[in-house]
Amino acid sequence: MQGSSHWVRYTVLALIGLFLALAQVWTRLQVMAVGYTLSNTRQLLYTLRGERQELEAQWSALTTPGRLGEQASQRLGLSAPQPEQVMRMQ
Repeated sequence: MQGSSHWVRYTVLALIGLFLALAQVWTRLQVMAVGYTLSNTRQLLYTLRGERQELEAQWSALTTPGRLGEQASQRLGLSAPQPEQVMRMQ
């Protein structure tokens, strides 16, 4: 009976040890996966910030008053209003 009791204890301890080892491996894998995701997210953020700066520069260039006036006259045939076409509100 005594030998059987030791065998059960060792088996339970071995199973607990195996479970803890597997839990540690799983945890490390999760940490690595989160690290890769974080790295990819940082790279995407860097790329998107660069694109945003480019788009802001393009927007600034395209919305200058001179360019808008030029486009209005060339594309739409608009011109500055004549004095009699201007109405002042009080």
